Amino acid sequence: MFSIDLSLTNQTLYKGCQIEEVAGRLNLVTPPAEAANMIGKNVAALINEAEDKREIILTGAMAIWAYLVVFHIVVHRFSKVWYDDGRGNKILVAAHG
Repeated sequence: MFSIDLSLTNQTLYKGCQIEEVAGRLNLVTPPAEAANMIGKNVAALINEAEDKREIILTGAMAIWAYLVVFHIVVHRFSKVWYDDGRGNKILVAAHG
């Protein structure tokens, strides 16, 4: 099953965005309005790599707006979209087809 980690450690997803480490924590410096467009383009390229478009898992700590950007793109290309909270809880958030 294809998976996308939305945490700021995913350099492919945040390509073009400025990320800084402050007090040991990664922070997105690029304003959300700009970052949303970059993330959208990057996730579209990422999911083209997925051979199986039946199911995808979204995981990783990130702001809700980033999840909404990614979800908007993947929900139209995968039959099932799952969310994994990293604690073993996998929740089906969309299913169609």
